[in-house]
Order: sequence, then structure tokens, then C-alpha cells
Amino acid sequence: IWKVIATEGQTVAEGDVLLILEAMKMETEIRAAQAGTVRGIAVKSGDAVSVGDTLMTLA
Repeated sequence: IWKVIATEGQTVAEGDVLLILEAMKMETEIRAAQAGTVRGIAVKSGDAVSVGDTLMTLA
């Protein structure tokens, strides 16, 4: 995880950038698939993640 942008309790719209992943020197924006409120953040900057890991919970 390169940078966590959203904060817990924040209301987000569909398409808002939630966090940025870095893999192989490329940065990828992770965007909200739907509008909602950030209920939990399971990662922090510098964390290594794998496919299938929960990064954030929206409700």
C-alpha cells in the first residue's frame, strides 16, 4: 500500500479514490465501486497485500 487516502467515517461517491497501491514501480488507484461510508480500514501505508485481502469496508 503506497497511500491510504480515505478516512474511517468518510462518505465517498462512486469512483472516488480510496487508496493507492504500488506494484512493480507502478501506482494503481483503487476507487470506490459504489457510494457509501468507510466503515473500516484494514491496511496502512507500507503494508504488503495479496489478491483477495480486505483493504477497506464500505457500507
